Amino acid sequence: MSTVTKTPLNHEHITVSLPSSDQANMTRFFLDKKNLGAPVFMLHSTLQDGTTFFSEDGNGLACYLARQGYDVFVADLRGKGRSWPQVGAASRYGYHHAINEDIPALLEKITSKRGNVPQIWIGHGWGSVLMCSFYARYADRYAPVARMAHFAARRQSVAAQSSKRWWMDFMWRKLGRFLISVNGYLPARFLRMGVANESKAHYFDYLQWSDSADWLDSTDGFSYGEAIKQQQLPPSFYFAAAADRAYGEPNDVRRFINELGPHDGRLMVLSREGGNLHNYSHLDMVRHKDCEQDHFPLLLDWLKQA
Repeated sequence: MSTVTKTPLNHEHITVSLPSSDQANMTRFFLDKKNLGAPVFMLHSTLQDGTTFFSEDGNGLACYLARQGYDVFVADLRGKGRSWPQVGAASRYGYHHAINEDIPALLEKITSKRGNVPQIWIGHGWGSVLMCSFYARYADRYAPVARMAHFAARRQSVAAQSSKRWWMDFMWRKLGRFLISVNGYLPARFLRMGVANESKAHYFDYLQWSDSADWLDSTDGFSYGEAIKQQQLPPSFYFAAAADRAYGEPNDVRRFINELGPHDGRLMVLSREGGNLHNYSHLDMVRHKDCEQDHFPLLLDWLKQA
């Protein structure tokens, strides 16, 4: 079997200072700095970091879009990936800080490098929820947004598959609470639940937003659910994997789309039955090597319509 040689990419790691002494990180991918396409901002999910979107061998959505000429900025939220310091018992930040400190600082850094040009925002899992929460509160204040794309985006977990019930009830609620009481944070890496640990505040914010019909900030009570309906979201493309029953069940994704209010949004459910190459998992839908011959070109064609 022949091996496809991927076009070499340039990349750089960008340190982003936060209002505290903490630092976030972005990994930037591009082909040619003298001929940059639209900037793309990517945000990872819970238990993850920016490597959700790329691998060392050049696979993943970030590398794919960079090879098409886009200027791709992949975020590591505070305490994740190359950010500093890592999540620990002393970590006091939750979703309020991610929405009001981390994301603004990341976007300001992109704007400082690219100017006030329209951006493309892409989220995976809970990263999409934080991204939409930010947009509900600030809209285009930090940068104009041409289009959004979301993979496995859901807020509430309602669909009742047995695998999801076990995961949420035992792993998240019971075991998670016990481990936080012992450690002061969720040691997800040790448990192989994900590649990044979670702070105590992030953990409880996640449970609150997953369980409650109200989409409220736990610090100041801001209603993201009400605010998002007052914004005009940019055209948005949503992807869900039929096999992703624990994190991004397609019916939960549909529910989240409806929660965002009327907007130009389209949904594609990935499955072999529907004609895709694989029944993708939660992470494989953005970084499997075959995505480049499957649904990534559909996303690319849609982005080019902006």
